[in-house]
Amino acid sequence: MIFWGGLICVFDVTFSRKVNGEGWKFDFLNDLVGMLMITWGVCQLAKISVHERYRIAMIFVIISAFLSCFDALHSHLIYDTPKPLSFMLSMIGVFAMAATVVFCVAMRWLCQETGLERSEQSWKTTTWLFVWIYLIPLGLFYSATAISIATGSSFHFNLGPLGLLLLPVFCLPLIFLFLSTSRMKADAEES
Repeated sequence: MIFWGGLICVFDVTFSRKVNGEGWKFDFLNDLVGMLMITWGVCQLAKISVHERYRIAMIFVIISAFLSCFDALHSHLIYDTPKPLSFMLSMIGVFAMAATVVFCVAMRWLCQETGLERSEQSWKTTTWLFVWIYLIPLGLFYSATAISIATGSSFHFNLGPLGLLLLPVFCLPLIFLFLSTSRMKADAEES
């Protein structure tokens, strides 16, 4: 559920209608549906008893998933978003990226506890990919956006054609997430 929900969130096929600057947006691969799938999946995984650190990590992930559901629901509306709400939504983005890394660490702990050594190494690689490719650069971007909203200044960042070259790099952690979840499922079924 978590992987497929994440895949739904990654790909956007949207249709929007706007009149006088206000309206709505419909996503055929709806991010809210994807986030609800992810939320359900992490809630199911949180029920597994591993240790106290795992329980706390999964609570953090669940809170982030619910906040991201709100963000996905809000993204259907097109209007002049108030600055405090824009700031809060930017912070939800930072929170969600941190929660993704925390989720990967929690899955590593789960594999460690259940003796799934190959899966544990896979989750370790996935964790580092999310840290270096998503959390640090995009976390800085979201933080800069939040600061510019709070101060009322503008923030623009244009990668130009370099952005196209970075697309395969940004796909790498998602591919490893799929590999880690598939490997974990296969290893669990074998044992």
